Amino acid sequence: MKIGLKRIVIGLVLLTVCGATALATRPHWNEWFDRAKSSSKEDGHSADGHAGHDHAGHEGHDHGGGDAKPVLTLSEQARENLGLEMTEVQLTDYWRTIQIPGIVAEQQGHSERRIPATVSGIVTKLHIFPGQSVRPGDALMDIQPTSELLTTTQASLLRTLKDIELIDLELKRIAPFVESGSLPAKTKLEKEYERRRLEAQELVQSQELLVRGLSPEQIHTIVETKTLIRQFTVRVPGGAATATTVNPMEQTSDDRAPKIIPVAASQVQPQEPEPKERIYSVESISAYPGKLVQPGEGLVELALHTILDITGQAFERDSPLILRTLQESWPVEATFETSDGTPLKREGLKIRYLESSVDGLSRIQKFHIPLVNQVLRATTGDDGIIYHAWLFRPGQRVRLSVPVEKLTQRIVLPAEAVIQEGADAYVFRANGKRLERVAIVVEHLDARTAVIKNDGTLTPGFDLVAKNHAYQLNLELKKKMGEGGGGGHSHEGHNH
Repeated sequence: MKIGLKRIVIGLVLLTVCGATALATRPHWNEWFDRAKSSSKEDGHSADGHAGHDHAGHEGHDHGGGDAKPVLTLSEQARENLGLEMTEVQLTDYWRTIQIPGIVAEQQGHSERRIPATVSGIVTKLHIFPGQSVRPGDALMDIQPTSELLTTTQASLLRTLKDIELIDLELKRIAPFVESGSLPAKTKLEKEYERRRLEAQELVQSQELLVRGLSPEQIHTIVETKTLIRQFTVRVPGGAATATTVNPMEQTSDDRAPKIIPVAASQVQPQEPEPKERIYSVESISAYPGKLVQPGEGLVELALHTILDITGQAFERDSPLILRTLQESWPVEATFETSDGTPLKREGLKIRYLESSVDGLSRIQKFHIPLVNQVLRATTGDDGIIYHAWLFRPGQRVRLSVPVEKLTQRIVLPAEAVIQEGADAYVFRANGKRLERVAIVVEHLDARTAVIKNDGTLTPGFDLVAKNHAYQLNLELKKKMGEGGGGGHSHEGHNH
């Protein structure tokens, strides 16, 4: 009794497993059943005395099967003429995006640099030309100071330094006599007090020179060399001088940066690191040799294009989507137009901020994305002057793909693979050497991509579908269906 019950249980389990397997593989065996059904009908036609008939005109018809899909047969020459490509159906994750126009611009307050005069004087020499590239520490122009107060303060500082030297010599001379008792210790103490007074005076005079436009490095040079400044060399801020001989009036700082190596267009990588050096371009020059300049007067306008800004121009209704992308730190893709027609893309960009105001006329709300620029090529002109051509330029148009939703485990195909007719959508699936039109559910469709619902119509990892030219394939299918005379069999002209 127990053995019989055990066999019944085992049989029920096997039956359940077989049923589940059959249900899971239904798309496969159902398709095979349809093909066998179609083949048997073709054999039936031949058996009925239609052997030898040309049924090309009946291709694509439903011959009473009900579930049969329209099919199309293409010769190898037709496939080659179309440039037809097939692709395997696969499941993947897809980011639904919105397309936002944008423009490359300079970063406000950071890309422009105005170099003013810090002292009054006469321009004696220019070291730059419009358009050339300069780095921090490079010389811009020489100025001969004309300020009488500046000269007087420098002279006072030199006298103070000389007095300190004399006090040091006197202290050195009397030190042995004080130690031996020949001179009272009061004499040495008075000299030390006098030296402290001179040091305080030196500090005040140095601060006065700072107020009058000299840099700490220049004041240090005066102290070390014991000479007055006769020429003031204006340099690009943020670096050290590049010349081998140092002028007493060099404008330098401790912010030194390594040089970068220009790259060719073919070496441009999709994602650039943060630039380690600032390269400025000379935009305009407001001075010339012989010109008298005053403190605060603009001398040179520089532009910093190592880091630019992409300004996205979104409609007000899209601002919640942009804000969500900003909050989630989702990556944005930028596509730039190029002269050869090949799109240049940058991926992994992040939105920095979304403006809080909306333009009253256009109803556009702007957002901003930092863009690391890159030297495309460097050319050397006359006298060794270097000019840089940049990969990205202010005013350049860009198309931004902003992610708004992630679709998981979907069938993603090119837009060319899908044909829409009213509310219906189709793809062409390979069935041997034939292509059968299969109805699908499209979840997302744009100019480049179609996202298809994985509802069992297409089998991932098994089915092949036409990757392109779905529109032409559908026209050809309709043409051959029309030749068949619509729904019924037109046997006119057949030789029975």
